Amino acid sequence: MTGRAVPSWRKRLERWQRRRAATPGGTFTVTNRTLYILPTAAVAGYALTLLVLWLLAINYSLSLGHALVFWLAAVAVMAIPATAASLRGVAIDVGEPEAVFAGERLRWPVMLRSEVARFRPLELTAPEAHAFAWLTPTEGSVRVFLEQDTERRGLVRLGRLVVATRHPFGWFRAWTVLWPTTSAWVYPRPEPDAPHWPATASLAEEAGAMSAGVRPGEEDFADLRPWRAGEPLRRVLWKIVARGGPRMLSRREGPAAGTVLLRWNDTAGADNVEARLSRLCAWVLGAHRQGLAFGVELPDGLMPPDRGESHLHAVLRRLALFPPEAA
Repeated sequence: MTGRAVPSWRKRLERWQRRRAATPGGTFTVTNRTLYILPTAAVAGYALTLLVLWLLAINYSLSLGHALVFWLAAVAVMAIPATAASLRGVAIDVGEPEAVFAGERLRWPVMLRSEVARFRPLELTAPEAHAFAWLTPTEGSVRVFLEQDTERRGLVRLGRLVVATRHPFGWFRAWTVLWPTTSAWVYPRPEPDAPHWPATASLAEEAGAMSAGVRPGEEDFADLRPWRAGEPLRRVLWKIVARGGPRMLSRREGPAAGTVLLRWNDTAGADNVEARLSRLCAWVLGAHRQGLAFGVELPDGLMPPDRGESHLHAVLRRLALFPPEAA
């Protein structure tokens, strides 16, 4: 079969909703223009009951029966604006969730607020996520979380978010649709029980020592002092401890002290691109836990060594966005 497929009615409806709902980057307030309402299945049973009562009133000439049927029908009609009022004016703000690793659950924070004091039971639905919230006259705002499973790394969005209500009678469903622009980071899944990075990754430290006037192998004797209780263990020269010596600290505070360069080529034993990224991710987390300055060498560029939380997340984001074709 050739030619361009005709979009289904659902795709056409979604495009129409996108044009009306926009994609809020901040707070989104439900208005009459962005509110939709349709009857639920409960209305069919209610209408059937009214029909039976009306036929009985006609058959037995019951004037009070007619009055009851028309009164119940009026209640159903009045339920339409009442249901719409339960959603109109609600302010929706989708926040940025904390970054997670692939395989973990993303928790999107959604803040709901209303300046009008009324009871509003709300239902939130997103792709593979569902939650309930209640706005009450005493609590004008509430924060809920939409949880999504993650399988792939990268920068992801929540997707189509539907906020709906059936209050007060459940006969009608009012809803609004929005596409938040908030994004979340999904880092590569760290390889469990990953092997230690190769010894060649610490060559950057030796090169830095030579530039400081200390030859490799002499760092155990130049500018050293004993470690004192209370000082950070990450500054201890563990090479000396491994040889049976005492805990010593280097007086040098240069950027090369405790530096590793984690290279893409050192992950050649992994099966594929994702496995190599998982191993690099595990190495990065390990270097960060040890307080080392670490850099990452990828086929598409080099991130120089540094320390700190900001550098850690910058490296993990670089790994999350690494294009497979660059390998």
